[in-house]
Amino acid sequence: MAGLRAGHACDSHERTGCTVVLLEPEASVAVDARGGYPTTFDTDGIDITKTYVKRHAIFLAGGDVYGLAAPSGIQRYLVERGTASAEPGGKMPLVVGATIYDLFLADVKHVDYEQIAYEACCSASDGRVSEGSVGAGTGAGVGNFMGNRFNSKSGLGSSALRLTGRITVGAIAVPNSMGNIYDFRTGKLVAGAHDKSGRSVEFETYVPTYIGEKTRRRNTTLGIVATNAELSHEELFKVAQLAHNGLAMSIRPVHTSEDGDTVFAVSTSKFKISRERKRTVDAIGYGASVCMASAIVRGACRGAQVRQ
Repeated sequence: MAGLRAGHACDSHERTGCTVVLLEPEASVAVDARGGYPTTFDTDGIDITKTYVKRHAIFLAGGDVYGLAAPSGIQRYLVERGTASAEPGGKMPLVVGATIYDLFLADVKHVDYEQIAYEACCSASDGRVSEGSVGAGTGAGVGNFMGNRFNSKSGLGSSALRLTGRITVGAIAVPNSMGNIYDFRTGKLVAGAHDKSGRSVEFETYVPTYIGEKTRRRNTTLGIVATNAELSHEELFKVAQLAHNGLAMSIRPVHTSEDGDTVFAVSTSKFKISRERKRTVDAIGYGASVCMASAIVRGACRGAQVRQ
């Protein structure tokens, strides 16, 4: 999609990483966090009531709170490239993003997320988005309700579609969910929890055990949806809301108190909406939910293919 460049990078042990979407030029961004445990950066700054909601970049990263060092690397990149300025009175490098919990995979306290994010910016391109165990999806897993020993490796997925006319919608997703992943078109379980013998376990059968356990897991599915239609910030917020339907279509259960599910929405404003604006926004939101559901399934499947 013109106006967007995506890049990935991971740590030297390939256990955690960061994905950055550069917005060129800066663009309006909205966000909707539905999970009970989100870890985000500057999302208050793009809330529905805020004044200036344009940003230069959106990041998704591992590392939970440690991953919130990523914006410093992105800001360094933006200043070096002249997109922003570190001088008094200059244009500030504006970044927003969120992280997943993948701490059980690596000692991320010693991972340099600032540098990883910088490298992700340097690798960004406007070509096809790499999928699987890359970037923020490096340490992702799904079906975490039984713990990380019995989950499935996940990754990063993407999807896009063209709506009526010249309007395009796309999505990037990092499924790192408590729930299992289902193909929303067939209802088939495609990735998630399994027992010691490798057989799939659905949450419904595990509920009695789950209720009696002590909470020890942290999960988050992150996503970015983008459209080339020129939308207001309020309309983008609606698209972010509708895109969460894609999580509900593909993850069971979802938006729990142990998830930090967060979706960003951005518009490159390349195509003006001339009529039936509300209906067009609804169609874009529905397209965003389908793309998000597809990206989640692709991320779960491709992450498992790259590295068991």
